[in-house]
Amino acid sequence: MQTVIHPQPSPANPKSATTAEVAFQWLLHLRWGAVAAQLLLVLLVFFFLPIALPYGIIFTILLFEVFTNLLFLGLSKKNVPVADWLVALAMFLDTALLTLLLYYSGGPMNPFSFLYLVHITLAAILLKPAWTWGLAGFTLAGYGALFYLPAAGSPSQPCHPEPALLATLSDPMKIHLQGMWVAFAVTAFFIVFFAGRIQQALAKEQATLAALREERSKNEKLASLATLAAGAAHEFSTPLATIAIAAGEMLHALKAEKGNEELVADATLIRDQVRHCKEILFQMSADAGENLGEELSPFLLDAFLTETISTLPESQRNQVQFFAKDPGVVVELPLRTMRRIVRGLIKNALDASPAGRPVQVEWLRDATFLSLQITDQGAGMAPETLARATEPFFTTKEPGKGMGLGLYLAKTAAERFGGGIKLQSRPGAGTTVTLFFSLRQIKASPAPMRREAVLPEGEIHGERNSTGG
Repeated sequence: MQTVIHPQPSPANPKSATTAEVAFQWLLHLRWGAVAAQLLLVLLVFFFLPIALPYGIIFTILLFEVFTNLLFLGLSKKNVPVADWLVALAMFLDTALLTLLLYYSGGPMNPFSFLYLVHITLAAILLKPAWTWGLAGFTLAGYGALFYLPAAGSPSQPCHPEPALLATLSDPMKIHLQGMWVAFAVTAFFIVFFAGRIQQALAKEQATLAALREERSKNEKLASLATLAAGAAHEFSTPLATIAIAAGEMLHALKAEKGNEELVADATLIRDQVRHCKEILFQMSADAGENLGEELSPFLLDAFLTETISTLPESQRNQVQFFAKDPGVVVELPLRTMRRIVRGLIKNALDASPAGRPVQVEWLRDATFLSLQITDQGAGMAPETLARATEPFFTTKEPGKGMGLGLYLAKTAAERFGGGIKLQSRPGAGTTVTLFFSLRQIKASPAPMRREAVLPEGEIHGERNSTGG
């Protein structure tokens, strides 16, 4: 039973690439392809089409693209951590360079202005929504600027730029180009919006699948432990029963013949140790999730808590403060399983609290639930740890000191009776564990019962001799 939770390392490979790194690698490949395509187009125009372009400026832009790509490639080769902002920077730079290329090769009349939409689509896939919307706005501004900036000068008169494109067009053509910009803006909006929603849906689906795979793995581990515990209990039950019978007969014979007192003590010790071994097997089964089908037993709640606390070492026992607000309540629950769960929760609260600091144990009852509340004075838990505290096999105790099943099994047992477990904690403020059960399912009754009938002496004796935790 574990209550102190510490985060475990992620099972994922610590050297595995992040989403930003994967996106950056793909972006580098795309940038090389874009440079090759742009160079091919410029060469085709230069050799086969009678179009005058400022080839010096265009080739300078292409060389700058090659330079930046080599720079980014060098960063990736040196295993420099890639952040989202670096991917966004590369895409903003690509958009600016595309705007320059369009400006010097026909402006908004250039048919390759559709490549703006490629940049926006890539951003919707690779970047976070805030970056994507920012790039979309930057692209719209760049495309719109092509309509109003002075047209690039011809190669023969580079210092005498022509007037802005819109100033040279007829009104119908102006309306047509402005309509193209509006259509571009609407298309960009739909791409960013729907691509972002699709990405979110896919991410959510992947997270669900990962959670299901992890849950299946945990269930398989739990089933393996249950099988191991059941097998151990089966294999040990026969020899332990034989030893118990032999010890009982030996003890009976020694007492009848008034034999050696040391032999009587030895026979009594053997019988007690057999009971102790049986309790250890029960604890193994409880840790593996068995015994949840244990029959219900009526017991007096206050007596149960008092006896459970009394099984702790004296130094810890004095540290527990038990408050009973409504004595005499009898409930029907699996006694041994409940004792195992409650003692584990109290022990872990003691482990979490500094020496000498009290641990408060009290039970509360309202019209719907009966609740057991355990509050420690420990360091508390961080929100991410608190969120996973009841998961099976989640623990930060040192290897060999716990399997991380305590809170999970407590939650499972409480849910069987219409309840559950609630954790309240924050760093530096301790932790409160509340185990609650539906009053309709545990048959709580105010009728008192005799203590001997509620908690058999043998059961308590066996608990006191148990070292399981």
